[in-house]
Amino acid sequence: MKILIFLLIPAILFSQNLNLRLTTTAYMWQRYETPEAKTNHLRAFQLAQLTLSKGNISLHSFVNLSNDFRERQTDDPALRFYNFYLNWRNIFNRFNLKLGRFAVYSGVGVGTIDGAYVNAKITKFLSANVYGGFLMPQNQKFSLNDDPRNNHMFGGQLKLSLGSLNASLSYFNQHRKPKTYEALRADSLGDVFVQEINLTSSQYQIVSGDLNYEFSIFEVYSRIDYDINNVKISRGEVSAGVNLFNKLKLSASYDYRDPRIPVNSIFAVFNYGVTKEIEVGIHYRISHLLRIYTGFSNVNYVDDKSQRIIAGFDAGYASINFAKRLGYAGELDGVSAQVYYPMFNNKFIPNATLSYASYKLWEGGEKNKNLVVGLGANVKLNNAISFDIQSHYIQNRIYKSDFRIFFKFNYWLFTNIGLIK
Repeated sequence: MKILIFLLIPAILFSQNLNLRLTTTAYMWQRYETPEAKTNHLRAFQLAQLTLSKGNISLHSFVNLSNDFRERQTDDPALRFYNFYLNWRNIFNRFNLKLGRFAVYSGVGVGTIDGAYVNAKITKFLSANVYGGFLMPQNQKFSLNDDPRNNHMFGGQLKLSLGSLNASLSYFNQHRKPKTYEALRADSLGDVFVQEINLTSSQYQIVSGDLNYEFSIFEVYSRIDYDINNVKISRGEVSAGVNLFNKLKLSASYDYRDPRIPVNSIFAVFNYGVTKEIEVGIHYRISHLLRIYTGFSNVNYVDDKSQRIIAGFDAGYASINFAKRLGYAGELDGVSAQVYYPMFNNKFIPNATLSYASYKLWEGGEKNKNLVVGLGANVKLNNAISFDIQSHYIQNRIYKSDFRIFFKFNYWLFTNIGLIK
């Protein structure tokens, strides 16, 4: 990471624009370790998003500092770097470069690495990207992974955009090695000894293709993921929609899911099966403020199945949703409602939420109820400062009656530093 800072110093020195967003939050609660012993916690978080830029070069950073001010926790105060990278755009009108710690979203490839990402515009319709680097430390501290040989990720994606046709082919390879630890084991005579557990690095290797096409009133999306290590399809998806009369939309989809288990993982030895889901839906827009919808899905497991029914409507600043689940995945009857209303030129936005559910985790199991009532507001003092406050009242099988308050302070600054005239 010291090398990275050295490389990023020029971007800091020559930055002309500063974009800074600070968010301060605090959360307080009680925990009963035993019926007689309780602990009080006040955990505060300071988030900072910073961008320094000049021309087509920018430095991005997203940092979180947290601490418990009532009950000290291991590793407190904790400083986490979610991203810290240099972004150089439009190099020779053809390339984009990222260097540092950043999140990757590239087709089937998803994760955060300390490494490099290059995007290239090959033709007017064709582009490609490649990336590679070390997985960041699990505590997200500002340093490289201490075992980079067994914790890395690389891949790439080729994208075609031709009018309303978009298609891509992507590849993803990731290794992650669990930390070594010691555990008690017994030999054939029953004598207990301490053994070091040193697991091998788990691996994903996936290739994926997807296609999205719109023509006239129709739209189609499809995707397929192939697990190279396990030699099988891990995910398949096809969905289609048709827009009728500019108000009525009919949709249908089919999903195939096989649990994605890394090679060398202990979970690879268990028996598991795929799920196959078919879903249909209807959306009808009565006016620009009122829309109703309903949907039904059926999920097939190896030896069983379950169903899900949803319905609801949106009316301006309010919405109500109903849900019902049946079968192997459990039973549920639920309703949720939300409403907010901007006032005083959007400087004060009160909101309220209600959620109620009656459910069973399995057929014949105990019936439980869950109720959550929320009240809150967003207050915008000016373009730089705003507050959020939320209160929740909760009733469920764990808490007979629980009340919580969450507070957030936001500060935003955008200015020209003017270091270079």
